[in-house]
Amino acid sequence: AGEGGTITTMRLIGECLCGSVRYAVDGPIDELAICHCSQCRRANGGAFNVGAPVSAGRITFERRESIKEFESSPGKFRAFCSGCGAPVYSRTSTLPGIFRLRAGLITDLAKPENLYQIHHKSCWDWADAILLAPKR
Repeated sequence: AGEGGTITTMRLIGECLCGSVRYAVDGPIDELAICHCSQCRRANGGAFNVGAPVSAGRITFERRESIKEFESSPGKFRAFCSGCGAPVYSRTSTLPGIFRLRAGLITDLAKPENLYQIHHKSCWDWADAILLAPKR
């Protein structure tokens, strides 16, 4: 409990590059999936995607008018900001209550309890060297 007996709830903020998309997540992010599949690499423009599966009920969109969704494969939707192009989330029709938030939009994201890689067989042969590259 917080000061005066009130309950303090952790809220994380996510925002795209141009600020047209902004949301809050109630509670901590407990899980992050690092995905190496070719669709995630193409959708995010990087070596991998870092996604946070979060139930829709924990997300409050404060600004969402510029979100556009693209069905990248049957039942798989990828959302992005139409203003700046930032990837925002993905969702599937088979798990309608779960949004896989793009972790790069979340401010002050702490290390989750459950951090794992998926589709590692699809990653670039040299992807493991990324974190070992010299820091400049």
